[in-house]
Amino acid sequence: MGGEELKRILFKGDKVIWIVFFIMCSISWVEVFSATSRQIESGHYWLPIIKHTVFIAAGTVVVWIMHNMKVSWIKGLTYIIYGLGLAGLIWAQIDEGSRINDSARWIKIMGFTFQPMELAKMGLVMVTALITSQHQDENGTDRFALKKILIYSALPILLIFKENFSTAFLILLALYGMMLVSRYPGKQMLMILGTAVVIGAVGASAVMITPDSAAKESSFGRKIVTWKHRVIDAMSQTPVTPEDYEIKNEQRTYANIAIASSHIFGCGPGNSVQRDFLPHAYSDFIYAIIIEELGLVGGVVVLLLYMTILYRCGKIARRCEDPYPAYLVMGIGMIITLQAMMHMYISVGDFVTGQPLPLISQGGTSMLINCVYIGMILSVSRYAKKASANPNKSLDEIENSSINNEKTETA
Repeated sequence: MGGEELKRILFKGDKVIWIVFFIMCSISWVEVFSATSRQIESGHYWLPIIKHTVFIAAGTVVVWIMHNMKVSWIKGLTYIIYGLGLAGLIWAQIDEGSRINDSARWIKIMGFTFQPMELAKMGLVMVTALITSQHQDENGTDRFALKKILIYSALPILLIFKENFSTAFLILLALYGMMLVSRYPGKQMLMILGTAVVIGAVGASAVMITPDSAAKESSFGRKIVTWKHRVIDAMSQTPVTPEDYEIKNEQRTYANIAIASSHIFGCGPGNSVQRDFLPHAYSDFIYAIIIEELGLVGGVVVLLLYMTILYRCGKIARRCEDPYPAYLVMGIGMIITLQAMMHMYISVGDFVTGQPLPLISQGGTSMLINCVYIGMILSVSRYAKKASANPNKSLDEIENSSINNEKTETA
């Protein structure tokens, strides 16, 4: 068996997605290794990168397994994944022993911590794609689809919102984008947008008038006050001299310093200075470290990698005969890209909230879930290639057809 034959067997589906995935894994390994160097003082210098290497290796296996799955099998897992994500969110609220920093974002399973909101996010994208495909005709999506999606998404998003507003906002944005490309009725889309604007305005007003004393009453009150001060800090742009500058927010300050000192090509991998001062440099602010070490060029390259994923997802979706894989792959492309854009904005802007950079930041749950996404994209790309060669056939007919062989699956 030759090298080309082996690659064809092992790496099926869209080759561009495979290349982007391996480039991101390489960047992740180098930058997480650099960003975790501050932990040398604790005597565990190698532990973080060994752990991250294990997750990258496990994630690669997950991609390989998922990309060999039929789209019809993934479709059959939709409500299972949704149910597990919702159950995890509920369990996180009940199990106080799993809370970290008084936040119900994690659950413990056999000694390992897991973020159920990542699984719930995936479940919501899959459910939206499935419901939309079931209510699709030549005129677009009928009006009953929105009611079903609201029923399925209301509780998970409320539970996520209670713990992490930015993740809830990200999910809503991705689902709205899926509805736009799925041709939902214009009146419904305007109604959703108008309702969101009103709720957002009322919510923002309520946050701004909340007294700081509310932080003492409950964990949710503390979150509201925290958001209030983040908004105030982001809006206060009064210039000050370096001598009069007072560091009030370490994350924003040192992220800005890292970016400002980067120049075109940066200081080189492993030479970051701000990693020793920037909290969560290896996760929530790794893009700032990437720019500091790889410069503007490195920052643009990373941005283009995510744009490539979104572009390839759109191209794959256009080749799908069945609506479910088309909406699924577009939803995945949107959720990955939107989260990346949010992380980048936080790293270079004036707002602070926690969002890891997909496939690059350190984090077990996030890495594995995003690898599942990549595997799903590759699985759909395999189906899409077959579908373009066999138009007017159903999903099951195409995937079970004996006339298709693996040579037709390269995009």
